[in-house]
Amino acid sequence: MYNFDLKKNEEIIKVFEDVLIRQEENEKITTIALTNKRLLFLDYLIENEGLEVLRIARAMDYIKYKEVYYQINLNDIENIIKDKYYKVNLKNKKSFEFDNDELYNILKKLVK
Repeated sequence: MYNFDLKKNEEIIKVFEDVLIRQEENEKITTIALTNKRLLFLDYLIENEGLEVLRIARAMDYIKYKEVYYQINLNDIENIIKDKYYKVNLKNKKSFEFDNDELYNILKKLVK
């Protein structure tokens, strides 16, 4: 399950599970929600370790939600290059890579 708010006139296009993202030597498997305005990077965040301990000990059940830990506005993307991985170059000169073909195809149409 996911927990995030949409901005005014923002719509979810698709949620991609288990996407490999890379930045320099760092790699992570994550969830990416693509909207018509943003890329949202989601994962489980442990806000209350006490609840997590109770859940693991089966003393209490609660629903875990993936929450946004990072976001990129689509208008901050300068270009996307297809290589071994898909490389997203941002206007602030930073970049990251990912490995999902469908995300690349949709994102390429949105970013012009």
